[in-house]
Formats: sequence, structure tokens, C-alpha cells
Amino acid sequence: MHVSRWAHAPSIFPALIVAAGLLPARALAAPAEPRTIDLRWEAPAGCPPVDEVRSEIARLLGASEQRQPIEVEIAIARERDKRYRLDLRIRAPAPGERVIRGDDCASMSRAAALIVAMSIDPDAVARSAAAQPAPPQAVAAPAASAPRPPPLAPRRRPAAAARPPATAERDVEGALWVSAQIEQALVPTIGVGLAAGGGIRSGWFRADGAAGVVPSSSSHIAGLAAGAEFRLWFLEVDACALPFERPIRVYVCALGRQHWLRSRGRDVDEPFTLTTPIFAAGLGTLLEWRIAAPVSVEGALHAVVPLRRPRFVVENLDGIVYRPPAAGLSARLGLALAF
Repeated sequence: MHVSRWAHAPSIFPALIVAAGLLPARALAAPAEPRTIDLRWEAPAGCPPVDEVRSEIARLLGASEQRQPIEVEIAIARERDKRYRLDLRIRAPAPGERVIRGDDCASMSRAAALIVAMSIDPDAVARSAAAQPAPPQAVAAPAASAPRPPPLAPRRRPAAAARPPATAERDVEGALWVSAQIEQALVPTIGVGLAAGGGIRSGWFRADGAAGVVPSSSSHIAGLAAGAEFRLWFLEVDACALPFERPIRVYVCALGRQHWLRSRGRDVDEPFTLTTPIFAAGLGTLLEWRIAAPVSVEGALHAVVPLRRPRFVVENLDGIVYRPPAAGLSARLGLALAF
């Protein structure tokens, strides 16, 4: 009996139908979205490369399912005492800054990788640390060997409120500065003097105290030679906020300033010397450009309003020698040293 080869064809169709049914499911199975970490890395020779830091972050996160993009800047530099300083800034999604100082660049790089990983998914970092096998016990350890730190215990934290480990220091630094002072607010003519001060900076906040002098400015009664020479001293306190940081730091500042304006008679029959206290308040801006750590160039411009405006006159003569304006300008330009 002859059997046609088409008699076996129906047995092929079920397999084709099953295979065709599987194709859409496989075609729709897209790979997991890659994690987006925008990492900017600056470090001197001898420190780990950026690829090694990325690998350490990936190792700490393990199989984390967090896919939120993060933007990080890490810069390592040597300080004058030959130690390293690591500045870590997280731009997004939750801005923050940390500073680490130490002697070993590799250890500091691993600490920075841990901070970044904790900012992305602290639970995944804790699981990764807990899943690591314990190191084998040595048969005989040297007596002077340092004890191995205990493994990181799992801790439940919300990802948005994750805090860095205790190895990071808060970004608080001091600064001293000296500058040329240009004054128009409380002297008859624009005067140039000297100011010096110092303060602290922490994150977006900055506070400074300063003292200065404008040694010479003069004025006279209109139409007469009689007048006075003026000298200005002041003490100042500033509080500033940092709304912009790149490429230079731009602060918005409020200030309080106590002045002492001394007048000395000129071309008058009876010489006199008088010192008058004047308090003023002001608002303005301060620019800071770090040219080479720890030195920066600073410039400030403030609008100053005196709270009292005394009249300076010469006895027995009509007319006013000088009276401070209702508002004026004060500026400075100089160098600052951070520590």
C-alpha cells in the first residue's frame, strides 16, 4: 500500500502553531532598563580610575531594581599637608555635599562609591553587604594585626532620605580674606580703602565678619573753601545664601555695618574734630571664583542704607559740609584663603 508524504504533514502544524505562539512573548520581553549614573570624576595620578569607581558602585548595588537617574561630581585633590581631600556633590535627584579627608586615595574612593550607592538604594547595599561570605579564619594571625570591622547590618531606610556613612565629614570650612574697599555710601566722594575679614562656609550658607577703613575723603560748603576731611572706619557682619554655584559661586547677602565717620575741619577759623557713629543695613551679591585650591578671588557689591543721616556743618557758617545720602553703594575685590 502506498502512503503519500502529505499524510504526515498535519503533525507538523501543531509544532509550528506553538512556536508561533511563543514568538510574540519573547519579542516583547525587553531587557531591563540600564541604571543611569552620570558620574564626573577628577583625581590625581595614583588614585583609582573612574571605571573602578563605577564597578564598585555596581558591586554594592548588586541586583538593585532602582533605575532613577543620579548625577554625581567627585573631585579629589591634595592639600598642603599632603593629605587628600575628596569633595562629593550629588546634583540630582536629592542635592547634597560631603567632604572626606584622608591619607589613602583608594580607601576614600571606595567610601565615595558607598555614599553614591547608599543614595541610590540603601536597602540593596545592606543586602549586598549581608550576602558577602565571611572571610576564612586564619590558622595563626599576627598579634599586631588590626581587627576586621564587622559587616554592615541591614537597615531599613527610605531611598530619598538615605544618609551617608559616618566616614564622611560635613562640608564646613573656614576662610580668611583681604580686599580693596571702594566706598560711596557714607563718604562725600568715592573713597578707596582696605578691608579684611573671615568666616565659615557650610553647604549653601556663608557667614562673615569684617573690619575696614577708608582713610581719606573730603567735602566743603558750596561756594566756600571751608570744609572738612573725612575718615571712615567700620565693622561688618554678613549672612549669605548660595543660589548658584557653577561656574562660579554666586551668593545673595544681607549685611549690618557699624560705621564711625570722623570729620576734621579744613580752612576754618576754629579747627575741630568730630566722630559720629552711623549704623547701616544692606543687600547685595558676592561672587567667589576658586582659582587654585585653597585660594579664590572674591568680589562683592552692596546697596547700603544708613539708618541715620547726620548733618556735618561748620560753626558760624551757613551751609552743610556733608550729609550721608539715603542710600549708596559699597564694593570690594580681593583674595580669600580657605582652610
